[in-house]
Amino acid sequence: METQEPKKRDTSRKHRIILDTAIETFTKKGFEAASMDEIAERAGVSKRTIYNHFQSKERLFQEIVARFLAEREKKKPVKYSPRESLETQLREFAMAELYLIDDPVRRGLSRLLTSVFLINADFGKATRGQHAPHKGFIGWFREAQADGRIRPGDPVIAARMFYGLVEGCLTYNALLSDGESLRDAEPVMHELIGLFLARYGTGPTGTGTESAQMR
Repeated sequence: METQEPKKRDTSRKHRIILDTAIETFTKKGFEAASMDEIAERAGVSKRTIYNHFQSKERLFQEIVARFLAEREKKKPVKYSPRESLETQLREFAMAELYLIDDPVRRGLSRLLTSVFLINADFGKATRGQHAPHKGFIGWFREAQADGRIRPGDPVIAARMFYGLVEGCLTYNALLSDGESLRDAEPVMHELIGLFLARYGTGPTGTGTESAQMR
């Protein structure tokens, strides 16, 4: 096993280099225009090596999406907290979304993903179908409901509403303005969370804080 360890490290390193190079190439040239030959040349590996790691350009792109979204998931609350305000917890979910567009490199990648999914709807559907982006929020919502701090309602619809607010008010504006709109992100985030809690919160004015203060 000791003789295999350097090979494993080298394989892992090449895998990471290919992904990083592909992200840079896709972002600069677009998914359709970028070629596996160019990615191989930029990464300093053979095209055969790339295909040993990824079966196709589509699979390479899908792994980029998976890694990107996994980084976002790490930013989300692990689980519902009965001691923290709903506002604080919802802000963490919103900030996890902003992670995708609050940096020029990540913003470029987000713009690329959006364009690919718009141009090739079937590929976009297949790629997105491999992930459950609202799973954590839905679980959080159900726990907050069970705790009496969220009104009865469909968690799936609530998740779509919340992320629709975040994406519509923050994400797409940041993509279109190349991050300029993020200067006003805080007051916008405060308003959209307040709007969401006005519908679903059970505390005073729908904040959901009343039960937390009684604990």
